[in-house]
Amino acid sequence: MATAQHQASPGTPSGGEEPFHFDYEDVKTVEGRGELRTGTRDLAALRLERCLHAIEGAQGSLLEIGCGAGRYTRSFLHYRPELQVYGCDISRIALAEARAADATGKIEYKLGDALNLPYVDNSFDIVLLFDVFEHVTDVGKAADEVARVLKPGGVFHCFVPCEGNRRTIFSILRHSKRIPIHRWKRDHIGHIQILTTGQMKRGLEQRGLHVTNVTFSFHLLGQIHDVADYWRREMLSKESLPSWQRTLVKAVSRAIFVPTWRLAYFEDTWRRHDPKAIGVHITCVKEIRSA
Repeated sequence: MATAQHQASPGTPSGGEEPFHFDYEDVKTVEGRGELRTGTRDLAALRLERCLHAIEGAQGSLLEIGCGAGRYTRSFLHYRPELQVYGCDISRIALAEARAADATGKIEYKLGDALNLPYVDNSFDIVLLFDVFEHVTDVGKAADEVARVLKPGGVFHCFVPCEGNRRTIFSILRHSKRIPIHRWKRDHIGHIQILTTGQMKRGLEQRGLHVTNVTFSFHLLGQIHDVADYWRREMLSKESLPSWQRTLVKAVSRAIFVPTWRLAYFEDTWRRHDPKAIGVHITCVKEIRSA
């Protein structure tokens, strides 16, 4: 059983201290299914578009850490077929789905932990990850591994939910008992770290990953979408919930999902440099040290 245990390392931001285990071999927790394309004007496309812009001009080999069922790796191969694309994930079930969905057979997938990647030093020209740092027990160690496998002068791009950022709905609900969004995200998706933009930037810079660009997403509408999403998951996880209440929960959440998923794209495009958000897109270049 693949699990994430909630334990903070010295200097590592954390969302709490109690032990926590999350099963990444549960088929219900697998992320990265389906296909992804630019131009659909939703939050998933926004991440892909910003990533493709960040790696524009970079050549060679590309690794996605935490690739899940391979939605992003397949998209990278589609838009950048000249690249050698690799994916790594801790879940055997997710990797089996990723391999089955790769009709080209060109993507090389490996089982591996973000804290101990199965690659030698300086292996890749591009390293990417989406929604990974908030899942690991030691954010600093995960950043060390990124820096280790990335070639000097290589590009690193990541999307990080920085749910500890101030002036957000998440900061307002940080200690809420009525709407415990941080607990919901821990229990249903395995978020065990509550990070901030500043912490991420400082941690990457300390490892020779020089931050060249930072943009933001999941502003007001995206956060409303997120809260509604995890409220729905929490409510529907209650076996004792009457069927009429289940129907009501689904109807209410859908009424929120449909407009916010699309409108958030436009809000985030307009406010891409506004830090009052929980979605952070960071691009770095690994320093080249003289001999």
